[in-house]
Amino acid sequence: MNTTQTIIKELDIREFRGIRKLAKPLKLGKFNILIGRNNVGKTAILEALYLFSMPYGRYPDPIYRKSRFDLLAELHGGKSSLIYGYAGTAQLKYKITKTKMRIPIKGIITPITTGDITIKITRTGIKELKIENTKVHSGSFKALLNALNTDPEKRPLCLYIPNNTNAYRKIRDYTLEDPTWSWIEKKGLHSKAIKELLTPTIYDKLTEALIRKNQLCVRKEIEKGIGPLYIDVDSLGEGIKRTLLAYLAIEHLNPKIILWDDIEVAAHPGLLETTLKWLTNTPRQVVITTHSIDVLHEITRIQPKECNIITLRKTTDDTINHRTIPLDQLEELLDKGIDIRKIIDILEL
Repeated sequence: MNTTQTIIKELDIREFRGIRKLAKPLKLGKFNILIGRNNVGKTAILEALYLFSMPYGRYPDPIYRKSRFDLLAELHGGKSSLIYGYAGTAQLKYKITKTKMRIPIKGIITPITTGDITIKITRTGIKELKIENTKVHSGSFKALLNALNTDPEKRPLCLYIPNNTNAYRKIRDYTLEDPTWSWIEKKGLHSKAIKELLTPTIYDKLTEALIRKNQLCVRKEIEKGIGPLYIDVDSLGEGIKRTLLAYLAIEHLNPKIILWDDIEVAAHPGLLETTLKWLTNTPRQVVITTHSIDVLHEITRIQPKECNIITLRKTTDDTINHRTIPLDQLEELLDKGIDIRKIIDILEL
């Protein structure tokens, strides 16, 4: 298995979406779970991380076919919705793994080692982007992504999966495209997805995903003399559909970072178990959000390395406090029957 590299090690936010500021920068590891009340800023944190994968519109997201900025604006009702209070300038600061690259400085191609990135955003788009305090444009930022062995159009740094029906529809459309599906079949992902995620969790004997009559289907084996049947993925239930689509997109595009909002939606605990085992074993940095106690219970059973359970709490002035809970402390609380989701307000953040 490939060694996982934590690409984004730290994030700081000012004036982005509903977050006026983080009380302190958010430190990230290999596997990260964000928990907290509704509207505390979990999704906004995922979206701040997603913008890092290519803030400029010149290179659209390969699945959603638009710039990251425009996608987030569409999800939240317009470009002004990405700025706290709908006016001013948002600022996102990232500390990444030290990366050697070459950028033009005053017309001279200069080698640098970068670890600090700053993005400033206004209602109209990206106002400024700095690598190690040097202003850069889309070409130089793409060079950074290339130095990280990614490409904003073909192998994106981040794959973002919002809790949004239309987003999953876009993922499905992307997987149905002939070039994408040809690669999925060539890599054997159409059968691996069924074997790894679905076979352990459902009664039906499914063997592979396939395209039939321009629809994404699964092959269902019946007793001798009957079938096989080909079941439209839309008929399998929302949880199975979402998980299958996410698996195919992630394993095909092979991003360095997975950002998955509300991973538990419509998923049975058994399906969550196989999904989390897959994610914790993947050679990628993972950041997910959840409201599910089943997710937390399962994580204590899997015991992934470098796992951060990050609790979030918002003050009346929209400052976000956060604390990382060690796995052993989470396990102790759950063993005592204490629901960490309900005691965040009394934790010392």
